[in-house]
Amino acid sequence: MLKQDRRKRAEGCLARPIPLPFAQDSEPGDRLDAGLNHPLHAHGMFAGHPWNLGVCGGFSSPAALELISQSDLILTFGASLNMWTTKKGKLLSDHAQIAQIDIDKDRLGLHRQADLKIEGDVAAVAAALIQALDAEKGIVPASVSWRSADVATIIDSKSNHRAPYQDMGSADYLDPRTFSKAMDELLPKARVVVSDGGHFAGWAIRYLSVPDQRGWCIPIAFQSIGLGLAAAIGAAVTQPQRLVVLAAGDGGFLMSLAELETAVRLKCAVCIVIYNDSAYSAEVHHFGPMGFSPAMARFPTTDFAQIARGFGAQGAVVRSLSDLDPVKRWIAEGSPGVFVVDARINPALEADWYREAFN
Repeated sequence: MLKQDRRKRAEGCLARPIPLPFAQDSEPGDRLDAGLNHPLHAHGMFAGHPWNLGVCGGFSSPAALELISQSDLILTFGASLNMWTTKKGKLLSDHAQIAQIDIDKDRLGLHRQADLKIEGDVAAVAAALIQALDAEKGIVPASVSWRSADVATIIDSKSNHRAPYQDMGSADYLDPRTFSKAMDELLPKARVVVSDGGHFAGWAIRYLSVPDQRGWCIPIAFQSIGLGLAAAIGAAVTQPQRLVVLAAGDGGFLMSLAELETAVRLKCAVCIVIYNDSAYSAEVHHFGPMGFSPAMARFPTTDFAQIARGFGAQGAVVRSLSDLDPVKRWIAEGSPGVFVVDARINPALEADWYREAFN
């Protein structure tokens, strides 16, 4: 019944098919006894696979950082190995052998020297690789298997959800990591996660899980914030069988606030999660350490829950996990329409990925 209702709310738009299982994309890695990872824009590609290391780069989990840096062979399909994917080159070992496959020969070795450069369509090269492995009847002896019990323990114990950190919450503010993990457990798994850009983004990327490659969208190719809400509306119209979860910063959401009326009018099923710290925090954490005053990047706290109700949506201000009860009720009702979660996060907490990338 819930699926049928969401299709009606899409006002006649066709629903997209659910993608093929991850096994279709992971077969070369499975044949090679390898770990699987992907750049940020391919988030969800190997979701559910037991040897999935997730995002490769500045948003990697502690497990991925450890295991990728130990790899002695990197087989890259269609990824340019730029500064974001390699953490400015620090993620890959200097001794690692790199085989790079890309349909555009000008991308081969562009950011990182490749030991083997193959110009070709990645699907065709992957199929040819599988044929070659079939002919050789496998090339990895069982005695040197990478997919071991020890590696499985690292993947589990050092995952984003299990890695330890000091909670920076208080009576007035949430720790965004603790809050994001709680939202991940609370929200339905049949979802599309859309992330706006900004200082907050790493928390959404690391802790809000996605079910597959069609469950992820991050519209930041122009390095601009404020594009998330429009993308979330598009995701809700094209995939009405899923709940859309938009993660946005308060500054970026204010830039696109008028589109909230569109989401409400189209009866989109969207949970808007706003990481509200009363600032353009990327500028605060970037220019403050340089000795510049961040005063111009700060602004009075906005009550997004009250604004949401004015637009005809539901909303709640969340300062602690106990404040999530209205969200739970909305989900129990089938997540009708738009719900805005105004999460008041600790403004003093600087994201580790941001500090590493820009300071």
